[in-house]
Amino acid sequence: MSGKRKLALLMVLILICCSAACKRQEKEEQKENDSVIQIDPNEGAINTNSQNVMLYFANEDYTMLVGKPTEISVPVSSRVEYSILEALIYGPQTIGADFNAVINPQTKIVNIEESQDYISITFSEDFLDWSFITVANLSAEAMNHIKKLSVYAVVNSIVEASICKKVQILVDNEGSKTGQRITLSEVGMGGSGILEPLGRSGNLVLSAENTLVNIFEAIKAEDYSELYRYIAYTDEEDNQRPLENTFSVWMQSKNIGIEDYQIVEIVETVDQQSAILMANYTMNISGEGRKEMNNTPIKLIRENGIWKITYAMVEALF
Repeated sequence: MSGKRKLALLMVLILICCSAACKRQEKEEQKENDSVIQIDPNEGAINTNSQNVMLYFANEDYTMLVGKPTEISVPVSSRVEYSILEALIYGPQTIGADFNAVINPQTKIVNIEESQDYISITFSEDFLDWSFITVANLSAEAMNHIKKLSVYAVVNSIVEASICKKVQILVDNEGSKTGQRITLSEVGMGGSGILEPLGRSGNLVLSAENTLVNIFEAIKAEDYSELYRYIAYTDEEDNQRPLENTFSVWMQSKNIGIEDYQIVEIVETVDQQSAILMANYTMNISGEGRKEMNNTPIKLIRENGIWKITYAMVEALF
């Protein structure tokens, strides 16, 4: 065999070996790729829906409920009520004391069922444990009020976000995954009866109307420390409120007495960040005598989601 033929044969053998090696590599790469799970970065977004809801928490001194507009993610295979309850249990994600959780963070959602007239929610027994509340020197009456707020934080949040008018709260006391009825006394409502399905309560919500009621009541009681809670930190012109002591001294110097009052109309602005409340009230001012103020517009603003009155508005009223 000539040298040229030997060289040609050698080249053919080399090409065959290279081709076989490439095919083996392709098979190995294909096998490796087959073992990799392909993750769609948008899969989570596809499998959840966003929904804006109003979640209710306690206000600064645990006397009222305040609504916090919140966007929650609801899995397509789950109920919106479940996501609402999870967010309530997790607590308000804010800095400061304007919103306070009233549901034990250890609480578990055991079951949610819907009947013709109401939604039935079963919690773990942690729901009835309020030891996480760290407010000092709470009276028994104040503690019972907090328990009541925790119930209506659930009821109001669920009713406003669903088509059901009432909520039945049950507790799994025995760890059997079944809910048992609870007594009124267990949730601070007094009496020996059983907690029935509840509808939304507006009386416990710090709405614009209830805020103005509390302002009038604080003035009547000459409780200027309580009144100061409802004064906005800044007004719409970015003017800051005075220090609490300065404010109290000013109110005392005016010697204002409120005899009676009536809120006759409420008009919220389109963006719901302010409201005009028309009120009739009778007051006594030192050196000026008795004055009847009829159909007086009183403006409130939302500050961090909470209804407040500006110091300038208080000055204008008195």
